[in-house]
Amino acid sequence: MRRMKVDLLAFLRGTAAGLLFGAVAAHAGQIQMLVTDKDGKPVPDVVVLVEASSKAVAVAAPAPVVITQEGARFVPFLTVVPVGSTLRFVNRDSFDHHVRSTTSGPLGSVPAVKNFELRLDGIEGAVIVDEYKPQTQPRKRSGVSAAEVQVDVAGAIGLGCHIHGSMRGQVYVSATPWFAKTDANGVAVIDGVPDGAAEVSLWHPDQLQEQPNQRLQVGSAPIKATVQLNFTPRRKRA
Repeated sequence: MRRMKVDLLAFLRGTAAGLLFGAVAAHAGQIQMLVTDKDGKPVPDVVVLVEASSKAVAVAAPAPVVITQEGARFVPFLTVVPVGSTLRFVNRDSFDHHVRSTTSGPLGSVPAVKNFELRLDGIEGAVIVDEYKPQTQPRKRSGVSAAEVQVDVAGAIGLGCHIHGSMRGQVYVSATPWFAKTDANGVAVIDGVPDGAAEVSLWHPDQLQEQPNQRLQVGSAPIKATVQLNFTPRRKRA
C-alpha cells in the first residue's frame, strides 16, 4: 500500500512537471520585422536573426534545402538555413554550371564559412548546343545534375559559377533557431520566440559594416517593429 502511494505521488509530480514545461513552452511570441533602406524603401533578402533570453541550439533542417540554377541564376537568391543543414544544388538549365563558394560583401571582405566547388551537368536528357560552337550538332546530355553540401559553421557563404560569371547567390547559416529573411515587401516573420528579452540582428550581403542590433521584449502579443539599414543595397540583375 505504501509502495502504491509513493508511485502515485511520483506520477503526480511528473505530470505536474510536464504540464508546467508545456505551459512554459507554449509561452512564445511572434516578431514581425519591416526592414527599409536608408531612403525608407522596403528591402527584400535581409537575414533577420533573433537571440532570445532562453537560449536554444539551432536544429538542422530535416531534409536537404534545395537551391536551383535556372536561367543562369541561383533560385532563390538568398537561402537561410540552420547549422548542420544540407544544401542540395540542382541544375535545371540545359547547359553546364559550376557551384562554388565565394566571399560575401560588396568588397569581398567576408570569407565563406564553407568552401566547396561542384560541377553540374545540364539537365539529364536535354538537347544541348555548344554556345561557343553553334555550328556543331546538338547532342544529348546525361550526367550529374544535382549535388549536396552540408554546412556546419554559422555565417555567410557567397555562391558563384566559373562558367557564368554574372551568376550570384547567397547562403546564410544560422546559429539560432529563430531566423527569417525579408520578403518582397521587406517583411520577415519569426514565430515561436520565447517570452522575455530578445536581441535582433540583421545581415545583408551588400553591407559594409554591421547593422545596429535591436532589443525587444517578447510577449504573447505579436511585435511589429521597423528598422532602417544604414545603406541602400544594389539592385539585383533581373
